[in-house]
Amino acid sequence: MLALKFICTWVLLVASCSAVWWSFKTEKLITVSWLAFLLPAVFQLAAAFRIGPDKAKSLIVFGCINLVFTALLGVAVWYLVQLANAYKRGK
Repeated sequence: MLALKFICTWVLLVASCSAVWWSFKTEKLITVSWLAFLLPAVFQLAAAFRIGPDKAKSLIVFGCINLVFTALLGVAVWYLVQLANAYKRGK
């Protein structure tokens, strides 16, 4: 149980941050980079529901943290796309 919680929390958070960092560094898949936080959040909340909320508080917390990161990154990506479109129209 401890290994599952560790993998479902810290390992997924580090993997998500690494995926987003890679997408912005290489300028590939930026528009779908928010999925790097959404998919682990769904996985964590589903695992917490299956295990039981009383035993999986850390999964619920990390699932909510990933949902917040998803929203923030989604807004940032939307802003960057709008900025790129405005730059293209200006040329």
